[in-house]
This record gives sequence, C-alpha cells and structure tokens, in this order.
Amino acid sequence: MDQDTHAVDNQDATLEPPGTIAVIGATPLGLEAALYGRFLGYDVRIVESDSIANELTERRDQPLPMTPSRCCSPLAWQAIETHATSGSLATHPTTIAEWIDNVWVHLSETDLLRGRLVCPAQVGSLELIAAETEDEEEVPPDFRIKLNDSPEGPEAIDVEAILWATGVHAAQSAAKFSIPCDYFHLIEPSEETGDEETRFWNGLKRIVKVYASLGGRKDLDLYRPTRGE
Repeated sequence: MDQDTHAVDNQDATLEPPGTIAVIGATPLGLEAALYGRFLGYDVRIVESDSIANELTERRDQPLPMTPSRCCSPLAWQAIETHATSGSLATHPTTIAEWIDNVWVHLSETDLLRGRLVCPAQVGSLELIAAETEDEEEVPPDFRIKLNDSPEGPEAIDVEAILWATGVHAAQSAAKFSIPCDYFHLIEPSEETGDEETRFWNGLKRIVKVYASLGGRKDLDLYRPTRGE
C-alpha cells in the first residue's frame, strides 16, 4: 500500500471545521490544499521555508508545461478572478514566471489565504502531543511543528492535522513518529510518472480524497463544474 493511499483509508479519522490544519510547503499543490481547506471552513496555516512556488523559480523563463486553462483548479481560478481588480484582470499564464506571479502569488493574497502564510520558516521537527480536551473522552494526539529560521513568526505551531506538500523523504526526516499515520496526509509523493499536467491533476485528486476522508465522506469534490458549464 502506498503512503498517500494509506493516509486516506481510515474513515474514523475525521476532523470537522473549524479544525486546525497546517499545510507544509507553499507549492502549487500546497496552496491548492490550503485553499480547499479554507473554502470548507478549516483554520489553515501554510508553512514555507523559502518562497511561494520556490521549486519552480529556476525555470521562470520556460514555457508553461501544461494547458493554460488547466494550470490551477477551478476553485483557485475563481478565487483569483474574484480578487482581481478592474486594472489587473486575471489572465491565463503562458510562462512559468507568469504561473508563479499571476497564479500562485496572487492566490496567496486572496481573501481566503491572506495572512495564512508563515514564511520563511523551516520545519525543524514534527512531534505528537496530547490534545487538550475539556472532558475525559479519549481523542487523537495533535501535532507540534517546531520551526527554524522564523525570526518574525512562531517557534512552534500546534494543529490537529498536517497536509505535507514537499515530498515524502523530507516528512520522514522531520517526523518523530511513524509515517503514514492518521491526520498526516502526503499531498506530493516523492515519485510519480507522467507529464507535469497529469501529476498536478493527480495531486488535486489526492486533495479531494484527503478532505473527503476528514469529513467522513466518500466524496467531497469541489472541483466539479456546476451544472450547465
């Protein structure tokens, strides 16, 4: 069983909004995962060690490696269009530079994600801690994310769930517990075949599965077009 599949198999590991979630990595899929959670009403924070879509910056001059209309989810595009002013109407990118600046940076500044980014902040370690509860009911442990290189931000963040968007090996190096585990979801596996557009949309499917699992539902697809489109 692969790691990202295991992470969404336990339908008992549910978390209702406004539960707290940390998305690790302001990658394209990390930002999509954060937006999805915010749209559903979760309290989401994004932790990024460098900059938004940092893994793409060395390729800024290259053409967009996918169909422009499929470079982000319908949910993300709606948020960008809603946030755009009359003087800066959103347009589909044709280069990776435009993909970073006009899509991912812009998305981080929209109403649902503004102020949710902790950057720069390097994850030092991940620990399990006892969850605070007002009764004697047994509840799953929370996660404590200890941060390095966060001069103006918190030294640690406590959350009920983590969506990891920077690769399996980095997660395994930081975690003081076994991965996979309940409430810890891998959005970007370390290895996956196919072109960049296929990998991106497979990642969006994983995001849907994660939030469906947290909601205790078989499906929770917000990417489907409305009837008539």
